[in-house]
Amino acid sequence: MSRIGIWFFLSCKRYLHRWSFLLILLLLPLGTFLIRESQKEEAAEIRIAVCVKQEDAFRAGSEEENAKEGFEKQLLEALISRKPEEGLFHFYRCENEQQVRDEVASRRAECGYVIPADLKKQLDRKKFKRCIRVYSAPSTIAAQLSSEVVFAAMIELYDRELFEKYMTEMLDTAETGEKDNSGGILEAYDRWKENGSTFHFTYESVDWQGQTDEELPAASVFPVRGIVAVYLFVVGLYSAAISLADERKHLFLAIPYGSRTGCRLAAMAAPVFLAGISGLAALVTGNTGWRGICELTALAGYGAAVVIFSWAVRLICRREALICCLIPFFLVGSLVFCPVFLDIGKYIPEFRILGKFFLPGYYLKLFG
Repeated sequence: MSRIGIWFFLSCKRYLHRWSFLLILLLLPLGTFLIRESQKEEAAEIRIAVCVKQEDAFRAGSEEENAKEGFEKQLLEALISRKPEEGLFHFYRCENEQQVRDEVASRRAECGYVIPADLKKQLDRKKFKRCIRVYSAPSTIAAQLSSEVVFAAMIELYDRELFEKYMTEMLDTAETGEKDNSGGILEAYDRWKENGSTFHFTYESVDWQGQTDEELPAASVFPVRGIVAVYLFVVGLYSAAISLADERKHLFLAIPYGSRTGCRLAAMAAPVFLAGISGLAALVTGNTGWRGICELTALAGYGAAVVIFSWAVRLICRREALICCLIPFFLVGSLVFCPVFLDIGKYIPEFRILGKFFLPGYYLKLFG
């Protein structure tokens, strides 16, 4: 057993001395990291311009009415202070309506919102339609999507005043003598809103195995796990071809006959082991790694299956040139018939049977 371990260590050292193989091991996690960063840049926030219309900001009226002005500015601050994790839309302040139009026309902003200075008065008068002006380019649907965000922010501010107005009218109708109790009403509103005792809904997405979003791997556009599965499969077949070449060079003659099979397997397992470490690093950098021990166990089991399959191909073919000729067949077949980029079996059921002849499909089904 110690002889096999030493041979495994020497085989790893031998492959690490090959600069081409070492370069491939390093390029896989580096490539997934660069692709992940490029996807982050493509998924950048959608810029939306917003402003409060300045003219007629304070119309003629009592000082008390003018003092209550500020609902529009609160809505503006609520929109521009949204955190990045709250969605793709990034609202930024503009000085006036003309600047909003210029931002949309130059495509620095996907769309723009102009909040009227008398928005609250229009809401009080129940003039809800077209109370906020929207500027949008014909080629984008950002206005239709972001309008829900603007409406939600507006209602979150306005429903507090609706509640105060409704409760004040109820108290006046009941003639309880507490006609000026706005402080207690708003305090009760804040208390009931924060403790969640009125209505409380919890949405939890689960897959067919009953796992929640926190337990599932993070979504990734680039199929990192599929590429890693095919990569290990090809490396295993390549190691089988190298093993036959080593045997033709009489590399195993110095080993006792009883340990030759184990040493051959160790020599084949060495590049698969190194590729597995590179693949695990790629899964981590690609933000596709699953729950720690499960991911490691699945990858180790798949690596062992690759070694066994490659050993079987080695016994059948007996020539390294024939195995090298089979590598493109297994590579293309794995990419086409296994759910690496696309699960073609969902659309053409006949191809689902062909996918069973390629080892990466079984590994990908563990996470499917």
